[in-house]
Amino acid sequence: MKTAQHRQLTLNNVSLGYGAKTIVKDLSLEIPAGQMTAIIGANGCGKSTLLRGISKLLKPENGEILLDGKSIHSYPSKEFARTVGLLPQAPIAPDGITVADLVSRGRFPYQGLFKRNSAEDDEAVAWALQATHTMDLAEKQVTELSGGQRQRVWIAMALAQETDILLLDEPTTYLDLAHQVELLDLLCELNEERGTTMVMVLHELNLAARAAHHLVAMRDGVIESAGTPAEVMTSENLRSIFGLRASVYDPADDGSIVIVPDAREGRR
Repeated sequence: MKTAQHRQLTLNNVSLGYGAKTIVKDLSLEIPAGQMTAIIGANGCGKSTLLRGISKLLKPENGEILLDGKSIHSYPSKEFARTVGLLPQAPIAPDGITVADLVSRGRFPYQGLFKRNSAEDDEAVAWALQATHTMDLAEKQVTELSGGQRQRVWIAMALAQETDILLLDEPTTYLDLAHQVELLDLLCELNEERGTTMVMVLHELNLAARAAHHLVAMRDGVIESAGTPAEVMTSENLRSIFGLRASVYDPADDGSIVIVPDAREGRR
């Protein structure tokens, strides 16, 4: 496991959209290098569109996205893929592919014309399988797996890429609560041990507050609030961003935020 470099991602007045419809509007943001950032917000607010823009899958309508002060679109594809990795929502595996082969595809940015695995590639794949507890699934076809197993395998492929920055769009999809916590703890450990900068779209607010150093709350394509979990997760912000009436607690008085939705009128 090689140590990640701290690379600076900056967005300046970026607008993103599809066709004539603009989703993200004149957004400016600096991603804290070496930290875990969670993007939260109601469905349709632009979270996934923002990740697509940062990953070069979507070109800005205006503004610029910079990696270490240079436009991301000025980087050759393989060089960029060695720096920034993306796990999209609901990825699709080719028919008949095994877990080991799928995870090996994370090494594509490091391979030459003949795409043969080096010893370094094999080591990275083995580490990713072990880290995600999927080594025993290596010879199975991806289509044979449960939804939770499949999601862990996709995470393994993203980890095998060994990028400095990792973008994850709803990485806890298909996982029950215990496995969501386990997966986010794994990502936290990777951040702590390797220094990987992570940007995640998460829906579960308590898990976002638990895992992330930095939160970005979006509404209608703009940033409504950004900062530490304690700064962003206020009752006022939850009502404004989500239309959610909730109380916010810090039981340990250390910034470990817990959100409790208000009881229904009939239950009070």
